[in-house]
Amino acid sequence: MSLVALVALCGAGALAAGCSSGDGTLSQQVRSWAGNSGWTSTVATMTGDLGRLSSIQSESPGVRRTVCDVLVTDALNANQQLPTPDTSLTELLSQAYTRAGDAGRDCYAGGARLALAPAEQHQAQRLLVEAEARYDSITSSLGGQ
Repeated sequence: MSLVALVALCGAGALAAGCSSGDGTLSQQVRSWAGNSGWTSTVATMTGDLGRLSSIQSESPGVRRTVCDVLVTDALNANQQLPTPDTSLTELLSQAYTRAGDAGRDCYAGGARLALAPAEQHQAQRLLVEAEARYDSITSSLGGQ
């Protein structure tokens, strides 16, 4: 298959993450995507970034902006791993990364917008947990998908 055909089939973001050609079960495809994209590391990074937002309220504006900017950057990078072979997993991750980016931008802006960040942070964390549960249900050897 030519590179042009592969890009057309998978989309540019999926190409970087190792798009599956549809071979194998959904479980196999999702496992392959996770391994090729580095998803486990991404979830750990996003979880850590989101957790740091809670502890920076009393920090200097420079420290706060740095932490918030890192979150935005990591959310944008994580989004580049999408789509996954599973539509539901893709949607959960897309929403989580969007909320994380929103939290980072509002945190960075400060002022009245800083008050929005905690709710967005919690939404992103909840969506990441849901995405991990979806991943587990797809890839579990206990039945499921």
